[in-house]
Amino acid sequence: MKTKEVEFLRRLVADRPIDRRSELANQFAREEGLGQTRGAKVIYRVQDFERAASLIITRGFSLESPAQGFTRSQAPRGGSEKSGARAVAQDLVAVVPIGMDPLAPEDGFLAMPWQSAISLPYQVLLVCENLETFLQLSEYQWLVDLIKERPTLGLFRGMVNTFGTDGAARLIANDHRPTLAFFDFDPRGLAMAASLPRREALCLPPWNLLEPAVHEARRDHLFTNSYHGSRAQLDKEKDPAIALAWQRLKLLTKGLNQEAFPRG
Repeated sequence: MKTKEVEFLRRLVADRPIDRRSELANQFAREEGLGQTRGAKVIYRVQDFERAASLIITRGFSLESPAQGFTRSQAPRGGSEKSGARAVAQDLVAVVPIGMDPLAPEDGFLAMPWQSAISLPYQVLLVCENLETFLQLSEYQWLVDLIKERPTLGLFRGMVNTFGTDGAARLIANDHRPTLAFFDFDPRGLAMAASLPRREALCLPPWNLLEPAVHEARRDHLFTNSYHGSRAQLDKEKDPAIALAWQRLKLLTKGLNQEAFPRG
């Protein structure tokens, strides 16, 4: 999504207006089913604001615009070095180089500005939703078939109170290399995977391992909690891998978090 589109959705979530008159309002109503078009206006209901928030998150952005501010070393004389300063980690990303230098610590990761990460010599970008799974990437042996012996950069998509999502989103948006989408097996996870640009593959365990794991975990809430917010996007999805996963997920009516994925 372009910056102006993200900001439109953020304002929609924050202001919760009755209606909007703009080209962007019409665009989201037409393409994402966000609101109901009546003449020149788009009318919104409560569920539309929830849908807008879901679109922001699944596209890899935070609900609030990152503060611009200044670095603490640039704080004005006589003022607080914290007041008005942007978060120290605002542009940082967490990465794990796979099959290339520099090596990350075992069960750890490297932190650096996204501008530095994007200059590393990887051939494919593996985007991971959850931090625990990100720290254990080497344990998911079936990922080898998707990485295909290429130098790979594992990227944590970020979360509140750790590494924010904006740095990762900027790296993804400014890169040109193919991506691998490693997300939860639930509607929200599939929606995020479907929104990942240059997606080469959806990272899921082989079906003969995933299906019994889903039944055993019995996590119905992972399906119901994000079904309504992601259904409109996923029902329109044409990518064969996403469409197949969505069909299977609807038949199961339960999901599975990454941490519970089979490892072998």
